[in-house]
Amino acid sequence: IVKMLPSEGYQAPSRLSITFSPNMRGVAATSGTRIRCGAGWFRRQLQGEAKGAVVHELVHVVQQYGRARRTNRNATRNPGWLVEGIADYIRWFLYEPQTRGAEVTKRNIARARYDSSYRISGNFLNWVTETYDKNIVRKLNVAARQGKYNEKLWKEATGRTVQELGDEWKRHLEKKIADDVAAAKTKTPTEEEK
Repeated sequence: IVKMLPSEGYQAPSRLSITFSPNMRGVAATSGTRIRCGAGWFRRQLQGEAKGAVVHELVHVVQQYGRARRTNRNATRNPGWLVEGIADYIRWFLYEPQTRGAEVTKRNIARARYDSSYRISGNFLNWVTETYDKNIVRKLNVAARQGKYNEKLWKEATGRTVQELGDEWKRHLEKKIADDVAAAKTKTPTEEEK
């Protein structure tokens, strides 16, 4: 994860703690180098999403975006959708892509906005990476870690604003879903499917 999110002069924390809390509601939360996990949820998800959820939280430990605000009075606040989107991009597209956990489908396309956060924003970041700039996540990470995130970064890296990218991504998803539906209608069933 550290190699995926480098920045000049940055040293990732060398120690962290993971605590499984029986009384915690929700999945997990990270503050600095402390990860708290909801023990009940993790127990139920040992064969499902548990490992990926820890990867997501480890990304937050590596991000260390709060440092900039402590050392730079003029640091910009990073949008939450981007912070969570980067964590889920690494989780769903680099760590466990085979699960297709961040796939946008007919079921959730209506809610798909680039700034929806978590999986959906991770899907958006993956699309921008594949379509425009393979280093966009690294560039955004550097700016976020330095407290210098600005929407102009998108235009500089891709020639488009984040909103224009979001609109193009959504059209791409809608076309892909429509194409998949059309292909399913014309597919001849196999003997096993009959």
